[in-house]
Amino acid sequence: RRDENLMDYFSRLGEQIRGLSLDEGHATATGRKIQKIVAGLEDVEQFEQLDTNLQVKAFLQETRELLRAMTRTVNIKREVLSILENVSDMSYAWELLRDYVGMLHARIRRDPGSTVLLRAAFLKLASILDLPMIRITQAESPDAVSVAEYYSSELVDFVRDVMEIIPRSV
Repeated sequence: RRDENLMDYFSRLGEQIRGLSLDEGHATATGRKIQKIVAGLEDVEQFEQLDTNLQVKAFLQETRELLRAMTRTVNIKREVLSILENVSDMSYAWELLRDYVGMLHARIRRDPGSTVLLRAAFLKLASILDLPMIRITQAESPDAVSVAEYYSSELVDFVRDVMEIIPRSV
């Protein structure tokens, strides 16, 4: 049975959420708005129609948790994102990559389905190309193309070494 008032309420709530500004300059105001939305969801959950429906209560709880996570995310400063980018940059690990090929092969032999997980690893490894290329481009070096070709070929060779186990495992 439908309650038009609840449908309107949740529709307006959805519009409020879509209208939130995620810009760093509006983080405090956005955080307050999200807290009000969370409080509103807690209040609306007390209505008898919703309080007796476990599926709706679970959905509201999950929504509140996601909104709280959104509050934490919107408060992340650009400096923190920059630090996170530097820490997660893999360019420092270029020389260590070959040491892991054996372990990756063992994992693939044990669980061929784990090859799907390699996609994310390979995408992250592509960040190895970013830092040297940014620096070379900033220096306006004429060697940019040859450096890009070198790092690309190294990455392709590594991916081939890791993936060569797949035909043998299948």
